[in-house]
Amino acid sequence: MCGIFGSTEFNQFERLYIKNKERGSFAHGFMYVKRNGSMYVRKDEGVTNITGEYAFNYHRQYDAFLGHTQAPTSSQRDYKAETSHPFDHGNFVVAHNGVLENHMELAKEHRIDPSIIKVDSQIIPMLLDDLYVGSDVLAIKEACNQLRGIYACWIFCKETKLTYLIRSGCTLYTDKARTSFSSIKFGNVEHELDDGVIYCFTPEGLTQVGEFKSDNPFFVL
Repeated sequence: MCGIFGSTEFNQFERLYIKNKERGSFAHGFMYVKRNGSMYVRKDEGVTNITGEYAFNYHRQYDAFLGHTQAPTSSQRDYKAETSHPFDHGNFVVAHNGVLENHMELAKEHRIDPSIIKVDSQIIPMLLDDLYVGSDVLAIKEACNQLRGIYACWIFCKETKLTYLIRSGCTLYTDKARTSFSSIKFGNVEHELDDGVIYCFTPEGLTQVGEFKSDNPFFVL
């Protein structure tokens, strides 16, 4: 079980990180994005205190703060940066909560070396990059149509400099202003994002930009 979360305001991002530590304290990963597309990525073992990073919100240099908290996939697993979120491949950076059932099948179908895939989440940015032919929304739609399992993700496209949210089976909530999101409910004004919908996440809030066929089972994670 993991958690994904994000906000356009750093103080809210910090609160959401504290909240989502309930979903996993094995590792954490953060990505801060400027409107021009430049990124600051940090990931490490365990939990951390990010209060000192308020400087990243100074004069609003960064427009989006995205995060992931991770539980180990097994009790014996050691921390490795290459198997921790977010995953960066080609034009896409992705953080994922959930369980995928067909990641190795997709690797073979898309001629991706299965030996480089150590955890299921790694396939998502690889699949997106393979499907990307100029439209990030269409690549996301086609990737989601091919994925089997349950998932909620934030996805950043380096070329378009845009961030997207998707979910199928996993929880993902937003606030009334639609400028923050989290795997865990927060505050008293949030609502759950719709399954099978692609949302674009900007400083102005969430906008629906597409749909996909949701392979939603009868439970959530």
